[in-house]
Amino acid sequence: GENEATAPAPSSPAAGRLADVEHWLYLLDSELDPATVSRIAASDHDMVVVDFLPSQTYAADYPMAGTVARWHGAARPKLAIAYINIGEAETYRGYWRESWRIGEPDWILGDDPDGWENNYPVAFWFDAWQAIWMAPGGLLDRIVAAGFDGVYLDWIAAYEEDSVVAFAAADGVDPRQEMVWWIGDIAEHLRTAKPGFLVVAQNALGLLDDPVYPDTIDAVAQEHVWFDGGVDNRPQGGCPLPRRESDIGGDAWRAGLNPDCRRAYESDPDGTLSASSEGYLEILDRVRDAGKPVFTVDYALSAEHIAWTARTARSHGYKPFVGRRALDRIEPPVE
Repeated sequence: GENEATAPAPSSPAAGRLADVEHWLYLLDSELDPATVSRIAASDHDMVVVDFLPSQTYAADYPMAGTVARWHGAARPKLAIAYINIGEAETYRGYWRESWRIGEPDWILGDDPDGWENNYPVAFWFDAWQAIWMAPGGLLDRIVAAGFDGVYLDWIAAYEEDSVVAFAAADGVDPRQEMVWWIGDIAEHLRTAKPGFLVVAQNALGLLDDPVYPDTIDAVAQEHVWFDGGVDNRPQGGCPLPRRESDIGGDAWRAGLNPDCRRAYESDPDGTLSASSEGYLEILDRVRDAGKPVFTVDYALSAEHIAWTARTARSHGYKPFVGRRALDRIEPPVE
């Protein structure tokens, strides 16, 4: 049931700090070496989303707590938010076992739909998967212990993946409902461990129609509201989404794509470039009006596109990040 542990008042100091974020950095493909950590500390970013490096097999002894403390103590203090993929198993994580493959254990369901190697959608409602995160001393407890202020949930749209939908039907469960419960359990676990712990949910805006889900998260993040690249990171960005619903797949919009973007669209005609900015804005404006911070993630490369995207996002009251799809660089704050 709903209680203060699962749905903290928006007026909690931590939630207020999220609302105060002006500039933020999204950096996943980085080893966070000392020079990088120092550059981030000295930056004008107010929030940093990074991978929880000690969960990676080859970075198990990374000094995460020290890095987080550096950012907390910077001249311009940063909220430190841990990126976690709660809908896919990843072979480079410490929890992965050599013997695992699709179907063994049975909750590992298939290949990543976008062709990312080493990532496998899972039946996220299985106890064995949830225990990786929620067991005492599991990943969530380790993230709290490292001093993070919150988590950034990715792959919450797993409930829509074909392999997940098929397995859920055979298992007699509703994957959408299971995802709502899964996110709620994660949020409750974290806030019980550390009151005011922040939960930012990326994509899967369809979940916002659920009566409970919006109260379990502190903010919404949405990728590719205006610009994306190709699913294989070719190109790294700069492909404009159709601005209006009526433009989707239209000749005029397609004619305006450069060859790389046209290839990205034609190789995945049901992908991110088959949605419209208008469709996202309609939902994100409602989130904003309900008092929740909205973070946008756009993959644009030219100075003109970056400036336009940031300006447009801010005109809606959103908090923009603009960078390359690989998320492998310290991007400067966008104005």
